[in-house]
Amino acid sequence: METILHTDILVLGGGSAGIAAAVAAARQGLNVTLIERNAFLGGKATAAEVGTVCGLYHYSKNGQSDYAVKGFAYEFAEALRKRSRTEPLHNAEGLHYLPYNIDAFKSLCLQLLSEHKVNIHFNAVLKKVETADERIVSASVIAGGKPLTICLQSLIDCSGDSVISSAASLPLIKTEDYQAAAQLFTMEGVTEDNEGRLGLIMVKAIKAAIDQDVLPEFYDRVYIVQGSLRNNCVSLKIGIPLPVTYAPGNMQELKTVAQSFVDNLSQFLIKNVAAFKHASVQHIAPEVGTRTGMRSVGHYMLTEDDVLQCRRFDDGIAVATWPIEEWGQQRRVNMSYFGEYNFYQVPAACLQSGSIDNLFFAGRNISASEKAIASARVMGICLQTGYAAGTLAAAHASGRSQSEAIKQVQKEQL
Repeated sequence: METILHTDILVLGGGSAGIAAAVAAARQGLNVTLIERNAFLGGKATAAEVGTVCGLYHYSKNGQSDYAVKGFAYEFAEALRKRSRTEPLHNAEGLHYLPYNIDAFKSLCLQLLSEHKVNIHFNAVLKKVETADERIVSASVIAGGKPLTICLQSLIDCSGDSVISSAASLPLIKTEDYQAAAQLFTMEGVTEDNEGRLGLIMVKAIKAAIDQDVLPEFYDRVYIVQGSLRNNCVSLKIGIPLPVTYAPGNMQELKTVAQSFVDNLSQFLIKNVAAFKHASVQHIAPEVGTRTGMRSVGHYMLTEDDVLQCRRFDDGIAVATWPIEEWGQQRRVNMSYFGEYNFYQVPAACLQSGSIDNLFFAGRNISASEKAIASARVMGICLQTGYAAGTLAAAHASGRSQSEAIKQVQKEQL
């Protein structure tokens, strides 16, 4: 028998953007419901075990990690840092990021939603949405194996893949070449205690094997997740040598190829690299890490020029400091930087549907070009767009003006 629920705000997706959106709406005194397809929170941060939060700090080569974000994004980052017992790291190019513990991320998300009395439905899959007069009036889901219809005032899509826009047959921003996917896995029993040295040893052994035709060329797409070498365990990221198309069966193909890659690479390291001689695979992230996907069409589409020219907007709601980071089917990443301590803004118009009055979006599926989302997709920015979308959606549900809500977000985040 189908259950019917009523809520002011429905949030789809419990990743960083979804958590921020739910908290923001709840802080406006509204009833908030969140549906999550996994049995835990965190989105790609925990399911794909990304390992670092990017986009929190200014781009700077001075070695000091200075926060660029304010408001909820800052609160979340500080709580995660303390709970994970980590400190920010940086590389020679001036990029700063925060390593985190996967379980700490999950527990922090759960605590925040509990404190703000957000109703959560795990293992929930969207089946359809009902629209009337250019509004979405309800969403039908299967939650825990049971049918559930949720009547709502405003809806926020934080799925990362524009699930709501797809279900409502709304226009989508697509591309033929989505960024390459990655798989994270952890090995235990590693005897080297210096992360930099371990990376050099591993890369040298893999390169020699490729040169000797022992390993295929794509095996050079292996990286250590920085800050992950602890207690004789290290997390490795591999670039999957298969295009992301989102065609039927593509996700399963990616997972199958990734599993084979992990098996073969781990056996090679155990047999050929002394630091891995007594190691074994401890854990494989449950999801493949996809970086970009289909985006929703909003009142404005963020562009590559907006990012690289560090554009500010009258309705700007987020401080974005991460460069354009593109991962193709080659080993080296393509980075497009702007000046140190500079930033661009994400406008509120990227977070509201151009077709449906009460539909908002945040995170990886905001209205942005493929180049622009290659910057705006990182978690530090997703936390900000999520919080802004939650505030905007709450204003819509309460009958308050969007301009008033934008000014509120700007006061908190800018």
